[in-house]
Amino acid sequence: MTTATTIRPPALVRRGSWIYCPLLGATAGFLLRVAAAWVAGLPWAPFQGVFELAASGADPWGMLVAIALGALIGLGFAGLLAQERLTVVVGPEQVVLATGRNAHEIPAAGVDAAFTERGHLVLLDGTGAELARRKSGLDRSALRDAFREHGYRWRDADPYAGHYKLWTEDAPELSLRANALMADRDRALRRRDHKEAALLRTQLAERGIVLRDGHRKQYWRKTDS
Repeated sequence: MTTATTIRPPALVRRGSWIYCPLLGATAGFLLRVAAAWVAGLPWAPFQGVFELAASGADPWGMLVAIALGALIGLGFAGLLAQERLTVVVGPEQVVLATGRNAHEIPAAGVDAAFTERGHLVLLDGTGAELARRKSGLDRSALRDAFREHGYRWRDADPYAGHYKLWTEDAPELSLRANALMADRDRALRRRDHKEAALLRTQLAERGIVLRDGHRKQYWRKTDS
């Protein structure tokens, strides 16, 4: 039986964030403490109460507390980054996309093509619908070699790249509901609400519409089914 291939972020990235994030946080805590003590002494500065609180406590303990709190906040950011990193396991029977404790298993029989686009790993089925689109940051050559090794069709670019159309309000080729969802997503993109935009992308995908974003504009195509 062929062993599955696992592609992870480099060890320097995985382990380094647990070091540099707390260090950056501790540095920020130190600088905030120094700046707060200076600003609190300016009678004309706004938000005096906030800066006085940040500068409260006699040194060296006040400074040590500020540095420790900054390091803890940095540690929290490192944890969030770890939860967002993608690990891809490519095997002859399925592809597993794992982030944190969540794993999305995709049967091999359903994967018609795989490629990377703007830092995302994209898997398509036979109709051209997206089975997955995940921000990866993984080595493209390693992904390509893993998919090819296990018999998947790897593409150097989106095979449907020439099928996309620029969305304009009330596009006649789309239904009223699809246009309404596209309009909602356009507003979400303009206010940089990525979570809402991703949710609307999923709802449109359920209607057979695949999206590509570019310069805050939406391009769309329909699947073959």
